[in-house]
Amino acid sequence: MLGATEGAVRTSESYFPREVARTVSELGVRQARLQTQAATGQRIRNPEDDPSAFRNVLELQGSAQLIGQYSSNISKLQSRSTSAYDAVKQLKIFNDRAAELATSAVSIRTPDEMMAYSQEVNQILESTLGVANSRLNGEPLFGGAAGSQAPFSASRDATGRITGVAYQGDANPRQAEIAEGVTITVDIPGANASDTEGPRGLLVDKRSGIDVFGHLIALRDALAAGDKGAVSAAAQGLSADETGFIQTFSEIGANQTRLESADRQNTAMSISLNQMISQESDVDLAQTLVELNQLQAAYSAALKSAGSIMKMSLMDYV
Repeated sequence: MLGATEGAVRTSESYFPREVARTVSELGVRQARLQTQAATGQRIRNPEDDPSAFRNVLELQGSAQLIGQYSSNISKLQSRSTSAYDAVKQLKIFNDRAAELATSAVSIRTPDEMMAYSQEVNQILESTLGVANSRLNGEPLFGGAAGSQAPFSASRDATGRITGVAYQGDANPRQAEIAEGVTITVDIPGANASDTEGPRGLLVDKRSGIDVFGHLIALRDALAAGDKGAVSAAAQGLSADETGFIQTFSEIGANQTRLESADRQNTAMSISLNQMISQESDVDLAQTLVELNQLQAAYSAALKSAGSIMKMSLMDYV
């Protein structure tokens, strides 16, 4: 019986050092975690820190990344819209000058003056083609969804003068998402030869009588031939083209307003999501420091106790 009692005592004595060591280890882990939280300001770094909150943070971060993508889309669309506006503005300037020449030609009497006007219109035609093929970051502004090729291709005669311009682009502009379930297009197709469907073409639109290149070619040739009747007919076509440019300005303005509104909403949503992420993951620094001080005191006390117990245990074997 005495031997059994002695064995139980020794078992109990060996149990306490193990428990103290386990406690010291746990306190050390908790202390290290609090020190990391105090240093980084983050309460959650691993799933085990708070599984539910960690999952919420991941979901919130996913939403924030999506909002960031929408904002990036908006920024790119705003750049394209601004570039398109500048290009259309230049095209209208060309159109206005051609209309002025057509009006002035009515009172011109000499063939040399008419030819001089014809040559200027030819330069306007070349400049119009250049602007119509404008690009932003390598992508045509007025090519629709056709890709990277120049949307307009000119046919020329033996002297190099433009005799016709063909559209190689697409009449269907690209769509981009600017908010959940909300898409917009700021692209303007350069031409639409359809009688019934699709967005209006900027330089060629059969439904509205727009044919910028055709009217400029007709005006140039009429001036060269001294045919004032044909000059007047071409001038009427230029008037339809001008109306198209004005309508395009209105459309661009409406798109820019939508983009600005969506950008403000996304910014507000991003701020809200970041606040929610902060609430889930950030530590209360004051509270963390209090807990850390308390834990450090407990850790020191545990180390002292462990030292005392270990000394007592060793004495059993002396």
